[in-house]
Amino acid sequence: MTQRFEDGVQHIRRREYAPAADEFFEIVRESPTDAAAWSYYGIALAHLGRGADAEAALSRAISLSPQNEDAWFHLGIARSLRDEWGEAATAYQRAVALAPNDMVAWHRLGVALAESGDETGASTAFERALVLSREVESSANAETRVPSHRMDDHIEEIGEKEGAREAKSWLDLALSLLSLGDEEEAVAAYERAFNLDPERAQHSLFHPMLKLLTAVDAGEAPPGETPGPNRPERPVGIRPPEPRPEVG
Repeated sequence: MTQRFEDGVQHIRRREYAPAADEFFEIVRESPTDAAAWSYYGIALAHLGRGADAEAALSRAISLSPQNEDAWFHLGIARSLRDEWGEAATAYQRAVALAPNDMVAWHRLGVALAESGDETGASTAFERALVLSREVESSANAETRVPSHRMDDHIEEIGEKEGAREAKSWLDLALSLLSLGDEEEAVAAYERAFNLDPERAQHSLFHPMLKLLTAVDAGEAPPGETPGPNRPERPVGIRPPEPRPEVG
């Protein structure tokens, strides 16, 4: 990787999209067949709100390297930034077909499918992302470790912990399951999110819905349990989530 390319990537990771676009523009001007540079140029342009230019750059990257998973992933991001969720889902589907173990791409596919109204597909994608998240965790000390970060994982919050990312996936899954009418599994998914990141769970869209699902009056707890600020109330008759099997 050239120094200019590395500088451009670092700008993107710091969300400095204008200088990133400048760096990658110079690269593609000098090396017009560099698919990776076109891909990063496209995502920088997308974040600058230059949708048409971003689409053109990413299309160029894909035409040069149709099997470039990063280019498809970046195309999904560019389209989601324009709220083109169906088209974003199509791009993410190509990305996960090329890189089936990419946890971030599966999660983003779930978001795009949920936003485009495909709750069943979204649940499947979120579940796959969670399985991969557990594989990352279980392989943390293995001799051959599953990569936990994409080189361009700047789309996630900088410095976000793996547990927080997994909590968000559980919350997204909880909302998808609730929309499908599977209340028990929705609550179980919420509780797993709560165990990973209580603050995120309590400020999620699902949290106020919890009271609508519970048969317990406000301030009362199910038999044998004590409600409080650090734990969710569980509806009477709803089973707690079973421990997840370790993968590895």
